[in-house]
Amino acid sequence: MGAGEKMDQHGAAIREITPGARVAPPPAWADIEPYEAPQTANPHFVANGVCVLLDESQIDLVENERAWFYRRAELVTANTGAERAAQISISFDPKFELLDIHSIAVIRAGARIEHAQSAFYEVLRRERNMERLQFDGRLTVHLTLPDVRPGDIVEHSFTHYGMRKSLGGRHSAWLGFEWGVGIIDVRVRQRLPKTRTVREYAVNAPPEPTQTETDGVIDRRWRAKERPGKRFEPLTPPWIMQSAALQFSEWRDWAEVSANYIPLYEDHGALPDDVEAEIARIEAAETTEAGRAAAILRFAQDGVRYLAISIGEGGYAPRSIQDILSTRYGDCKDKSKLYVHMARRLGVNACPALVNTRDGHALNAWLPSAQAFDHCIVRVEVAGQVYWLDPTRLKQPSPLPAMSQCHFGWALPLREGQTALERMPDPMPITWLESDERVTLGPSPETPARYQWRFTSRRGRAESVRDYIATEGEVSMFRSYAEGVQRSWPRAHPAKQIVAEDNIRANAIIVEEEYEISEAWRRVDHTWHFATLDMVMKPTFEPLDPGPRKHPIYLGLVGRMARRVEIETANEPPAGGWDRSVECDGMRFRNVTRREGKKLIMEQTLETDTLMLPATDADKYREIIAELDRTDIVLNQAANKRGFFLGTKEAKRQERGEQLFGAGFILALAALGYAVYRYLLETGAYS
Repeated sequence: MGAGEKMDQHGAAIREITPGARVAPPPAWADIEPYEAPQTANPHFVANGVCVLLDESQIDLVENERAWFYRRAELVTANTGAERAAQISISFDPKFELLDIHSIAVIRAGARIEHAQSAFYEVLRRERNMERLQFDGRLTVHLTLPDVRPGDIVEHSFTHYGMRKSLGGRHSAWLGFEWGVGIIDVRVRQRLPKTRTVREYAVNAPPEPTQTETDGVIDRRWRAKERPGKRFEPLTPPWIMQSAALQFSEWRDWAEVSANYIPLYEDHGALPDDVEAEIARIEAAETTEAGRAAAILRFAQDGVRYLAISIGEGGYAPRSIQDILSTRYGDCKDKSKLYVHMARRLGVNACPALVNTRDGHALNAWLPSAQAFDHCIVRVEVAGQVYWLDPTRLKQPSPLPAMSQCHFGWALPLREGQTALERMPDPMPITWLESDERVTLGPSPETPARYQWRFTSRRGRAESVRDYIATEGEVSMFRSYAEGVQRSWPRAHPAKQIVAEDNIRANAIIVEEEYEISEAWRRVDHTWHFATLDMVMKPTFEPLDPGPRKHPIYLGLVGRMARRVEIETANEPPAGGWDRSVECDGMRFRNVTRREGKKLIMEQTLETDTLMLPATDADKYREIIAELDRTDIVLNQAANKRGFFLGTKEAKRQERGEQLFGAGFILALAALGYAVYRYLLETGAYS
């Protein structure tokens, strides 16, 4: 045996790669059945240079700890696929998992070349969310196969053993049967003793299972053959699953989940003197529950910086109050725990609440599971009104009723007696953004234009602006705004950029900008064109692909946007205007333009009453998007020989003159032609 190798009880070699990861034989219970290995790939299942022949998961719950066996086989069809298939990466959490790698093989012309025992493994710590200040401590075992060619089959298999202790040994998981790329053979298997109950929730018609029972062990299997790649409809609400999948859960109900987590958030540790002083200050300064609730939130947001150390049990359990305050950093669980601890000292009714930021609106249809959540917030009740607050947000200095709240669908409050999920309300429709634009145009295309914007942001958008200023600074914010304007007019120069008003009490912030724009007009044929710049309406919603629609359309925004544009011209603009409206049950857009003297005024409103539209409104949504593509006024102006724009009457006179000149020229040509004809006739040229 080589260095680092030993034998198992059956005489098979075991090689340690790093603590918690080794090369070892597959578990005895794993059923390693053969799969089809064609000479050529089915062209309907080829993508990125490979055809996936097998994707297999086998889960064993018979032993004391969960074991999850995985096997995958890919037929390489092109060099690009060989490059990708030659890279094998397997991650695990050394705090609670053991990883056994069983096989890494290249199958060429029927011969199997095994690399698992002899390969050089790199052990990497790849923090996938480092830029978000989240560290999970997972390790990745990586190797590069030395020789992979088109026509080879690359197969690897491994098993994860173990689960987090904070999950109480209860099993839950999601397994899919469809992806964007088709797979020839998808297999799922689950073994469990009759004494354990694991429920199943099926989504989008996964294959029907087969079941056998031997010596008190239930063996259930699912298999999907040659399911094509799934076409996912864009703009579908993120919580709507579009592919076939199965959820497994050993949790009996949400009450059991809540009871499992409640002890993790209990803490009776002493607080540092400065935090005790802050509690005393809040108690003296804030005489109402609402005021105290808001003050505690500001302390949790500003007094403890965000940093998530989710290593091992840290992914599900908060740290102690003493650790949180001694380090002055924490993740969502830590900050929520601190908030609740302080709230109870100040007589505020609060508890932690678990949410799912992506799939929260679907949780009531899922099986109860402690792994259904990805975020922790707080539920605060003041005078019968419930508030859902997030201590990980940066800046929420406004009073409690004016703050933006969390809207993630369903939440699980962690408090005694909680037996079910609680529905969080959807956002209340408010006017969350107003844009007031004023444009002054000179008498010639050489005269610089003046363009002013006044943006009024409210609630969540106002808080986002404050966050940007707090993290990047006003200079950076205004620089990014100027870059957006200069993409349309390279010679636009900011004359004023200020935060004109920050109304904390109303949770509104007003930003004003003014630009002097040289070369604002563009020459097109014989006229000059100027167009306004919509920076609020047009970018808000994405276009929808043509064709029939199956799933709802995700809007993601509830409320009202308003835009007013006033253009003052040197000459009276053309008469006329428009009043265009498109609407459906949950969305409305109106665009009105009129003339007032030398001014053109355009007013637009875009309103949404719901987070999503039914699929039957797809055509109306497309109409609204088409109207949003026409949210700008385009002025066309003719200029005289001196380079000044023509007034409306002057332009009409010039147009009539050009028409009269054209008619006279045609008549002159006709008279000349007739004279030539008479001359030729008289001289005998025609006979």
